[in-house]
Amino acid sequence: MKIQAVTIGGFKNISCTRLSFGNITALVSLNNFGKSNVLTAIDFGLDFLNETISNKRDMMANMDLIPLNKNMVGQNFRFELDLLTTIGTSVSEEYQVIYGFEFCWKTNEDREPYIVSENLKYRPIANGQKFTQLINRNEKKALYKSSETGRCSSKIKVGMTELVVNKLLAYDDIFSAPLIQKLNSLKFYMENHLDAKRFYEADPILRKGLDDVAITAVNLPRVVYRLKEKHKEKFELLVEVYKELFPSIEDVIARRFKINAKEAEILPEEAPFVIANELHVLFVKDERLTQPIDFAMMSDGAKRVFMILVKLVLADVSNVSLIAIEEPENSVHPSLFQAYIQIISQLVSDCRIIITSHSPYVVGYLDPSWIYVGINKIPGIADFYTFKKNGSRLLQREAERYDMGMGDYLFSLLSDDETEWTEYLECD
Repeated sequence: MKIQAVTIGGFKNISCTRLSFGNITALVSLNNFGKSNVLTAIDFGLDFLNETISNKRDMMANMDLIPLNKNMVGQNFRFELDLLTTIGTSVSEEYQVIYGFEFCWKTNEDREPYIVSENLKYRPIANGQKFTQLINRNEKKALYKSSETGRCSSKIKVGMTELVVNKLLAYDDIFSAPLIQKLNSLKFYMENHLDAKRFYEADPILRKGLDDVAITAVNLPRVVYRLKEKHKEKFELLVEVYKELFPSIEDVIARRFKINAKEAEILPEEAPFVIANELHVLFVKDERLTQPIDFAMMSDGAKRVFMILVKLVLADVSNVSLIAIEEPENSVHPSLFQAYIQIISQLVSDCRIIITSHSPYVVGYLDPSWIYVGINKIPGIADFYTFKKNGSRLLQREAERYDMGMGDYLFSLLSDDETEWTEYLECD
């Protein structure tokens, strides 16, 4: 499913923010503003969608996430996704899907959390039809559409912390089952590991049931080796784009080494892990060196760039809808950043990329239509806005007048509490 937009609210210092996604979306603001809170809120919303009823209740009582700003006290958590997807086998059967829910936080011992509302609707893109309601839930009742020709009027009994979209998974005979299944399998990956060292360490311990090419896997050499085995064209693409960023690199080599480990003698059968009988190592062939070296000997930036590229290549393989990358500029030299961003945007198809940055120089390498600027219209509350149609050009002209780069000028305005943002941003 391709995420077109997400709306979040009632979470930490995020009152209400809507992000519309292109291939890349960038959140730009001063440090310690709330960019990471946006990513965490999206992660939280998708986790909530997939968690058990009891875990949902625990999530609704998480005091670290409940809004504490005096202008937000009492706000419910709100989460809405605007998606594009196909239903059936024909590519022409593309639908716009809007799904969202709202819940009341457990703010004290006397207040029980509960789902306030939940809605699901969809419409075919091709002929511009109106939306068809599939789920309509409020505090008093929960309804769903049980047949293609019927109305959204069938009652369904759900618990206070249970989502209708989860319960309908058991209704595999209803016409909307394929869509319900897709919603319940949405995946989000957040890449915030500025230190990628541990991803390259040889590790013979495997978690049972984990896919060898899962995007969340931490043993990168094993993942890359399996990628080469199972998706050779993806592996070759990975190597080629890495060589584009680092021209001295001639090849990336994934090797497997057999080891003598008798797992039955080491771990009990009921253990969630197994000891593998093989280790995997990544090597890099560099034109400046006489022989290949272990990838673990590369610079921190080179290791993180490769790790992020692996995760992007795995997005399609693992059916991930959204990847967040915090501070990608910490991985590459400024001269490589533009090429890095272009490669990121080209590596994924249905997956969306969201990046965060508090670096002025990054702004100059981004398309202004990708950028959401973080400003405080209300003290302590993080809001993000896109540029107006001519706002970025106005900002660029003013920056040139002061002999400054656009990023430096933007951040100088962000540091000035008196800046009038309505000239530049859609924040009227």
